[in-house]
Amino acid sequence: MIRCLGADIRIDPFALELVIDAFPEVESRQRLIRRFADIYRNRLIGGPGGGWTVEAMRHRDALAALDRRMEGYSYRRIAIFLYGEKAVRDDWNSPDQTMKNRVIRRVRRGLRMMNGGYRTLLN
Repeated sequence: MIRCLGADIRIDPFALELVIDAFPEVESRQRLIRRFADIYRNRLIGGPGGGWTVEAMRHRDALAALDRRMEGYSYRRIAIFLYGEKAVRDDWNSPDQTMKNRVIRRVRRGLRMMNGGYRTLLN
């Protein structure tokens, strides 16, 4: 498991805490760390041209949403973190609840990744 410690990894310095629960499998954990570093450095994941792919953005947002939820943030506060105050003010109470549903899906995706789903990224 890799845990990010810090206020906002997008703009502030942060620390990575590495928890290796299966020591003989260090190589697989190293691949995971390299993959995370690639995502953080904005390296392309899975396509030409550089930058973030849609899927990499989904993973990033899911992990950020999960971190905030585990810190006790409401879904609304998570939305502000992900999309900004103005976007949330404009869209949070829309009749179709698109933004609310999107945030809930991000948290659920983060939970799946935390519970082992991250392993699919290593393939």
